Amino acid sequence: MQDMPTWKDFPRYPVVAGTAALAVGITVAWWLKADVSVVFCTAEIRRGQLWRLLTCVFPHTDFLHLIFNLYWLWVFGTLIERVYGHARTFLLFVLLGVGSNAFEFALARGGVGLSGIGYGLFGLLWMLSRHDDRFRDHMDQRTVNIFIGWFFFCIITTIAHIMPVANVAHGAGALLGILTGIAVTSPRWRLLVSTGLAVLVALGLWAATYGRPLVNLSHYGGYEEGRWGYDALLANHNQEAVRWLRDATRMQPQTPQYWFNLGIAYHRLGNIPAAKAAYQRAHQLKPNDPAYNSPYDN
Repeated sequence: MQDMPTWKDFPRYPVVAGTAALAVGITVAWWLKADVSVVFCTAEIRRGQLWRLLTCVFPHTDFLHLIFNLYWLWVFGTLIERVYGHARTFLLFVLLGVGSNAFEFALARGGVGLSGIGYGLFGLLWMLSRHDDRFRDHMDQRTVNIFIGWFFFCIITTIAHIMPVANVAHGAGALLGILTGIAVTSPRWRLLVSTGLAVLVALGLWAATYGRPLVNLSHYGGYEEGRWGYDALLANHNQEAVRWLRDATRMQPQTPQYWFNLGIAYHRLGNIPAAKAAYQRAHQLKPNDPAYNSPYDN
């Protein structure tokens, strides 16, 4: 790859520099135990807090995670911002950040960090380097090998429970970047690919919100909803408890505690048929545990 700008060039790249500054600031605040919970991907996304799909790119788990992502953001992002300008770069970052994290949250647990954007920029520049002379020398085979190798390495470490990584965000980001590159460089296919890109992002948003109980593949999906449903029960917020616990039972249908708590919430709201059904399901899952006996059996 050609020489990248130095740190003295920060003012020329406000989108990249601003993104990097926010990542450093929010990450350090998180490490210092400040409350930055408003930026993470949580089940609140399913209640309309869609900004979390973008803000979760800023916190990073450790120093190496932060440095690695900032390095490639600077390498790739400054090139894009120099050629396409600040506004388009900003919109591209939003597209890659929201799109990659929507699929990560929908199918897995949701992650943190800029790697979804990084892989998106990699996919975009890989296409641009093949079809646009302005980018011809900006994606060498060594960089391609690094990103592909790291992608599969992270999958292996995640499966082996050595280092969990947001692999869905990596893959979704790369796909979105490649499709964006095709739309930019191929006028013949621009309308079709742009439409497909819009549909893909819309699908990701649906899957991260309404569709998450149906598509989530994580063993940990539903735990957050179950905990919040229980907290709502303790606060006597029974309608809220029903909403969270219904999600929890969809995502973890073999957990009797969620069904029993859902029965309590329905019971308090006077929905006796729904309460009986939920209590019965809890008892069926753990018939020998008296804690899950229905109060209607007494």
